[in-house]
Amino acid sequence: MESSDIVGYVDPLISFPGDKPAVKVSCTRGTFTSKVFRLGAGSSHPNAPPISHQSIDAIPQQTHQGTPQFSHIGSLARIESWSGPGLDVVQSISITLWCQPTLPSGSKHEQFLFSSVDVGQSAGFECLLDEDGCLHLRVGGPSEIQEIRLSTTLIKNQWHHLRFTIEIEPGIVSFNGQSKPRDIGEQSAYFEEKHRLAHKAHLTSDSPFTIASNSCKHGPSPQPQTPCSFNGKIDGLRVETTSNGTISTLLDFDFSLDIPTDRIRDSSNGLYGKLINSPSRAVTGHDWDASQSDWTRALYGYGALHFHDDDLDDAMWDTSFRLELPRDLRSGCYAVFVDDGETTDWIPFFVKPDPKQSQVPPVALIIPTFTYAAYANEHLFDESRTVHFLAEGRNIDKYSKLMMKRPDLGISLYDSHNDGSGTCYSTVKRAILNMRPDYRMWLFDGPREFAADLWFVDFLEREVGARGYDVITDHQISECGAELLKKYKVLLSCSHPEYLTFAMLDSYSAFLHDGGHFMYLGGNGYYWVTTHDPARPHRIEVRRAEAGCRTFGLPPGNWHHSLTGEPGGLWRSRGRPPNCLFGLGSCAMGVGKGTGYGITAEARLHPRVSRFLRGLQTDEVIGDFGLVQGAASGDEIDRLDYELGTPRNAIIVATTKLAGGHSDEYMLFNEETLFPMVDTTGTTSDKVRSDIVFFETPRGGAVFSVGSINWVGALAWNTFDNSVATITRNVLQDFLAHADANRRCSGPPAG
Repeated sequence: MESSDIVGYVDPLISFPGDKPAVKVSCTRGTFTSKVFRLGAGSSHPNAPPISHQSIDAIPQQTHQGTPQFSHIGSLARIESWSGPGLDVVQSISITLWCQPTLPSGSKHEQFLFSSVDVGQSAGFECLLDEDGCLHLRVGGPSEIQEIRLSTTLIKNQWHHLRFTIEIEPGIVSFNGQSKPRDIGEQSAYFEEKHRLAHKAHLTSDSPFTIASNSCKHGPSPQPQTPCSFNGKIDGLRVETTSNGTISTLLDFDFSLDIPTDRIRDSSNGLYGKLINSPSRAVTGHDWDASQSDWTRALYGYGALHFHDDDLDDAMWDTSFRLELPRDLRSGCYAVFVDDGETTDWIPFFVKPDPKQSQVPPVALIIPTFTYAAYANEHLFDESRTVHFLAEGRNIDKYSKLMMKRPDLGISLYDSHNDGSGTCYSTVKRAILNMRPDYRMWLFDGPREFAADLWFVDFLEREVGARGYDVITDHQISECGAELLKKYKVLLSCSHPEYLTFAMLDSYSAFLHDGGHFMYLGGNGYYWVTTHDPARPHRIEVRRAEAGCRTFGLPPGNWHHSLTGEPGGLWRSRGRPPNCLFGLGSCAMGVGKGTGYGITAEARLHPRVSRFLRGLQTDEVIGDFGLVQGAASGDEIDRLDYELGTPRNAIIVATTKLAGGHSDEYMLFNEETLFPMVDTTGTTSDKVRSDIVFFETPRGGAVFSVGSINWVGALAWNTFDNSVATITRNVLQDFLAHADANRRCSGPPAG
């Protein structure tokens, strides 16, 4: 099967038992069936655990009508109720704005600056760029829309101030504008032209007024839809009319108002517009002069919106059917398996613990749903895009092929937009094809993130039993905080918990401060500043600033988050490196074969840590095997660093440097090195390594961290019968025993 013609998503992605989430499916065949499964190991490999999905018989298999569904991508602003009706009685109308096109030509579609056109009524007005970057103005007429091709071509990345005036009676269209120099060696350009309409202008329209797109409806369609959104920034749009010599302002938008929201405010008549598909806010405008780089403090310079023709916030697919989740359904990872008789898809969703459950299990596995959102439909394998990853021997699986076939499913926080600018927002209200239990990441030809994390589920099923653990998510921690975490004795991370909010850091800190036990079983964790709005829980925001392992960097002035105003970038740059809580911080990455860990002499002599090593051979290397990159330490890796905040009582249990170390295919992250930039590879730098770290906290808690994304691939090797599984099992049992002892010593909770 080269690709799938059936695909879908569950909305919301995360539900409680008893909820009725919607399942939204695009299917090119007449009917399809659905069946719900609880997910376990889903990746096939001779040395991997067998696939272990379990059918949920309480939700019967069903047959449904199939309908193709394609999203209308591209961002815009829409003002539903404005003064469009009655415009034919005015003498003239003028539209002024600043715009900065970022892809004036080469988009392969028309790009609208504004529109009120109703084609059915042959009414309204609109302005657009054609595929060559030339401006066109369209005006309603008696029987058809009249079009004028202007002689002006807009220049990429240059600010232009534009004014369009339509005089009703003489039927004259006037256009004038001025370009702003991009650098000190450039002069302003001025342009002016007039055209006569063939027929009287018909401006009265019942259509909404839209900015950066046309006025057609934006919803799902049974066929692929051509984008029509403008690529670039728009600032200071105003619409004025003249009647009997009196100038009236119909619309006057200051986009620097209400930046954390999805609405725009008209300062003339108190109207509000709605932003669709999340254009970038808190971005620099035409008058930004670098005197202030924080939009929350700036008095000017942040009045722009950056629109893109591939923005997507909500796919808006129609609901195919709803699930009725049993009230006694366990928390966990689930999927709706859909089958149209020819192709299939696993549509994942997550179930939160029932807040009314009579007994809370001692362990919680934290599913990094923010990481899944950040990587959602990542296209770095596509060498036709501005941002891509060159890699030999790439193996593109069926899901990645479908991403290329279905651009309407959107891009990730690792991809650039079609205009080359970096992404800021990601959403889970869409089909996320690299969040599938059988997904194989193109760079390693193995599971990564969600598909790999399902091995942790199998591990816990074996170690603590079906009722011995809960599954919770980043989204849930973001909304519920420390009170959720404090219900559990031991928390386990998954393989790549890279994204978290300030409040989540506080929650983890409170959990550890109160004596909680934490097992950080991944790499490159707790790295990027992330914001999440509970009012729009499907969306996260990340601003890649001046440091960090990143595929692009946002330009200066665009580093503060629009949702909260806080500075973006690395938590390390904000003074909250992961070392402080988890003992390790991310340091390097590589795509070559990984390596194992050698046990330190200090670990063998440590009274508690030596018990972690029970069942291992005296000179055994931990994890010189694995289902991804051939070893336990690989992909992105972390190390201990006391200077970055690793607790002083932390010890290195094992390190890759004692097992031969990484090859020169592994290189330091840029924040790890200063001038001179030498000795930055696996064989030349002591900083390029994975450490396994352990430390205790004052109230009886402890942290065990492994420093590698690929730990889970070694954990699952030979169906959990190996040295990595042994040490993980020993630590989990030790943490549970100590947590029980701590509670007996501290007595019952007060109150």
